Amino acid sequence: MSELHVFAGAGDRSGAGFVTGYTSARMSLRNVASRLLVPGALACTVGCGGGSQGHGAGGGSSVAGSGGSQVTAGGGGSGGASQAGATNGGMPSSSAGAANLGGMSAGAGTSNHAGAGGVGGAGAASGMGGAAGTSGGMTGASGLGGMGAGGMAGAGALVYSGPGCSVPLAEADEPMLLSQTGCVDPSDPTKAVAALVPYDVNSPLWSDGASKERYISLPTGAKIHVKDCTAEPDTCKSVDDGGTGEDEGHWDLPVGTTVMKVFSVGGARVETRLLMHYADTEWRGYSFEWNDAGTDATLLSDKKDKMVGSQSWHYPSRSECLSCHNEAAGRSLGPMTQQLNRDYAYADGTMNIIDKFQALGAFDQNPTRIAAYPSPTGSDPLESRARSYLQANCSLCHRPGSVVEDVDLRFTTSFADTLLCNQAITQHPDDTNLPPIRLVPGDPADSNISFRMHSTIMGYRMPEIASSVVDTDGTMVIDQWIQSITSCP
Repeated sequence: MSELHVFAGAGDRSGAGFVTGYTSARMSLRNVASRLLVPGALACTVGCGGGSQGHGAGGGSSVAGSGGSQVTAGGGGSGGASQAGATNGGMPSSSAGAANLGGMSAGAGTSNHAGAGGVGGAGAASGMGGAAGTSGGMTGASGLGGMGAGGMAGAGALVYSGPGCSVPLAEADEPMLLSQTGCVDPSDPTKAVAALVPYDVNSPLWSDGASKERYISLPTGAKIHVKDCTAEPDTCKSVDDGGTGEDEGHWDLPVGTTVMKVFSVGGARVETRLLMHYADTEWRGYSFEWNDAGTDATLLSDKKDKMVGSQSWHYPSRSECLSCHNEAAGRSLGPMTQQLNRDYAYADGTMNIIDKFQALGAFDQNPTRIAAYPSPTGSDPLESRARSYLQANCSLCHRPGSVVEDVDLRFTTSFADTLLCNQAITQHPDDTNLPPIRLVPGDPADSNISFRMHSTIMGYRMPEIASSVVDTDGTMVIDQWIQSITSCP
């Protein structure tokens, strides 16, 4: 497939802008074209750049000549003109504007009509890049380096920009405010934009009593692949035999996806976390701290602890984000069929979450329905509720290929194969403060797994990161389960 090589321009952190950065991105022509709204004229894609001046009459897209070898970016609109090739005097080799200076070249979104916010600063093959769109457009069309209704101006190169969250290519282009990410309404960052799809889970991760809102932002046209052991049996082999570590039913979210989670304590927003998919194996996690007024949240560069009411709240560092969202667990932890097989009250009516994504055409093929994880506080059998809690809160690190491989706390692992019952601990076995046996049948007090859940001492406590408050409901179901066990299998 032909490809559009985009050399996007610089921006700044002022207003709704991103930070300065000259970066490059590569996007398939099909994906770019699908996001250029250019009524009234043909958007120049490949084979453009002959040096003629295009016009945006009546809101049309500017076309930068034809017959050349480079790429221009549309733009113009409402009579605006795009000065493609102006710097090099209109030579056929002109790279859509200031090839050596990285100037404004293709206009990309400088007007407020059709084509605004298009492929911001495309061209400028020197790598300096033309300037990105300086304002959003009426069409809301998005592109690389300029965005429409999302309100971001002067962005650098992006992995994805469109309806929903924009994913910057380089860390230097990360937005400093949540209101600049495209995930939320810039005029009211407490509201997710309509392109984000909300969801909930059956067995939640404990987050020190915080209430949570969860959203997924999918790139336009991309599809979710769901791990299916029947259709792809090799992926469900053991990790040692070449299988993949994530669970059956895991949603493999495409590059350009953002998963957003909003944490509130006592009714006030405390933190918003974004998990962004940059490349096949690359994800980045970001923590935004809400201001006391609740009007916006600021990107944190490192971990932080803060008193929120009577409790200490931990904002994780980026490396801590990926410690939990690790590769063995599939990076994105909540989106999987067993967790999302439930109803949700959407704005247009209550429906099953999987049905919602299916109706949106989000899957590459409709997923096999797998039974939902039981709610740990529900009425299902005690063992099922306890194992569901361990799945959601512990198995991300305690599974083959992950941080602690000699304990397997996945829901589908048989109790005997979890290596819990009457098994000696292998982490800090010489520490006399720790119970030496992972699980003692009938005795929570002598079971290491219960001790760690009850502890508030860092180094002993589990979950290890971003939790300092004991989960009374969670510890109760685990303790009751241990009490119900009479012998090891």
